[in-house]
Amino acid sequence: MDKPLRMYFLCVHNRCRSQMAEAFAKHYAGEKVIAGSAGVEESQIHPLTIAVMKEVGIDISDQQSKRIDMKAFISSQIVIKLCEQVNEKCPIVPFGIMNVQWDIPDPTTKQGEGSIEEFRAVRDLIREKVLQLLKEQKVV
Repeated sequence: MDKPLRMYFLCVHNRCRSQMAEAFAKHYAGEKVIAGSAGVEESQIHPLTIAVMKEVGIDISDQQSKRIDMKAFISSQIVIKLCEQVNEKCPIVPFGIMNVQWDIPDPTTKQGEGSIEEFRAVRDLIREKVLQLLKEQKVV
């Protein structure tokens, strides 16, 4: 078997979008990927993130919000930024690492609340983008 593809999903707080993307990559590609996620700032995983992922059969209740780990960052083959804000705050992606930008809306408001419908829409968009990326990389 070839070495697994190393993917690192980033957003500002690592509480929603990047958590979903990491979970979908692991779910669809299994041992063919080493997927991680992180944020520029650490937070708590939003309860609706856990709820909408559970709706599609993926349990992320044990995952934790994490800050960017530079070792994971530079050892990745692909870094996927899920929001524009990360571009401004994220370390520069080194030459030789594929740098992917997805501008996915944050389903939370400034108060940290969003509707379940907004979380579902974001989840479905992320699932589509993750599957497309995995297919492009010939992992699934």
